[in-house]
Amino acid sequence: MFLDIIESINEFVEPFKAWIEENHNNPFMWLAFVLIGIAVFALTYNALSKEH
Repeated sequence: MFLDIIESINEFVEPFKAWIEENHNNPFMWLAFVLIGIAVFALTYNALSKEH
């Protein structure tokens, strides 16, 4: 069962990994990753630091 889950995750990740390897020199992709990371951080920070 556990190995089936790992295999499913690997099947899902392989196309994304191949796409990253093909486009590793694209600055817009890295800019998008950074902006998405900042947005996730900001949303998480705002959700956890709200005053009750």
